[in-house]
Amino acid sequence: MRILTIATAGLLALSSATLANAEATAELPTAAPIMTGAVNLDFAETAAGKTAGTMGIELDFDAGDIATVDLDFKATDGSALTLDTWTVGTSVAGLGLAFGDNNNLMPETGANASKDGTLAKPAMTESLQVTMGGASVALGLTDWTTDVTGVSNLQGSYTIDAGLADVTASVDHNRATKNEVFGGAITGLDLGLATAGGMMTYDTDAEHFAYEGTLASNGITAYVNGDEDNSLQHIGGEYVYNMASGIELSAGVDYDTDAEDWAPMAGMSFSF
Repeated sequence: MRILTIATAGLLALSSATLANAEATAELPTAAPIMTGAVNLDFAETAAGKTAGTMGIELDFDAGDIATVDLDFKATDGSALTLDTWTVGTSVAGLGLAFGDNNNLMPETGANASKDGTLAKPAMTESLQVTMGGASVALGLTDWTTDVTGVSNLQGSYTIDAGLADVTASVDHNRATKNEVFGGAITGLDLGLATAGGMMTYDTDAEHFAYEGTLASNGITAYVNGDEDNSLQHIGGEYVYNMASGIELSAGVDYDTDAEDWAPMAGMSFSF
């Protein structure tokens, strides 16, 4: 309760100061909300070694300049349309406030996170995020539908433009276990013919380090990852081809160096 009270007081103070400075010049935005969507056909190898297909529908609602309202709906063949992720908030004179379940500030893998990722993944459910410039802080809530004062974890990140690339440092603190997970990322490193990046996490309780490196060029994105126990676990990549306006074809593969197994995938997306 004390942490939430302090955080709330800080947010109110920042918001009041920012609004006071912006009051004289702020104008109501006129941009209209945008609804976009896609129908996806994906094919991938199953645990049984077979190739199976799934059909999915995605609908995204973005309020644009009116406010931060991002609602992502998803459905697969035979299932109902459900709200997958959501964020609501606003931004005034450089101060951003957002509440939702998509405010993770830690590095995220470009591979299949549940199967092929090596980076630590601290849990972050619904949270209140404050952003100013390159700094962001998020207060994760245990269960906001029953008690909004229950804070499960705190995350923070800071990004600087180092010239050649953007460099981000981040940390997650779990209030129950007192565990910290540190993260770092380098993105947008221009190599001329390709763009490179890298991410890492270190879990202090587990004393475990993991990394992932990426390389992108002309629609091809490749990754390699591992950890301190196995420096080379997965090598993979994907190629996305814009066949026509709103139509994308994709093909990729992941190679598990331990199992010596190839997992191909392919897809087609129709956007509207």
